[in-house]
Amino acid sequence: MKAVDPAEEFWYNKVLQISGGIHEPGKLRWELVLCLLAVWIICYFCIWKGVKSTGKVVYFTATFPYVILFILLIRGATLDGAKDGIIYYLKPDFNKLLTAQVNPN
Repeated sequence: MKAVDPAEEFWYNKVLQISGGIHEPGKLRWELVLCLLAVWIICYFCIWKGVKSTGKVVYFTATFPYVILFILLIRGATLDGAKDGIIYYLKPDFNKLLTAQVNPN
């Protein structure tokens, strides 16, 4: 029996839901169909307006991840125990760093 990577198994069996073969076409995954449709619509409007509007899209796609990261930072900092986690991260236990082992078994 061949070992299967968990990420690969999740991708093929859960996300794509690949069928047994070409004789079993399977059903449409509406989540994937809607995502594909949304991407094609965005590409169409970027090409339709030309280079002028593509620059505006680049501004959005370049700054949007930073906005989301900032929101997640604020959300994480307001959770219970966030202060303890930040202190634990910034003040390491140097005794444990000095006794580092490759395999602690």
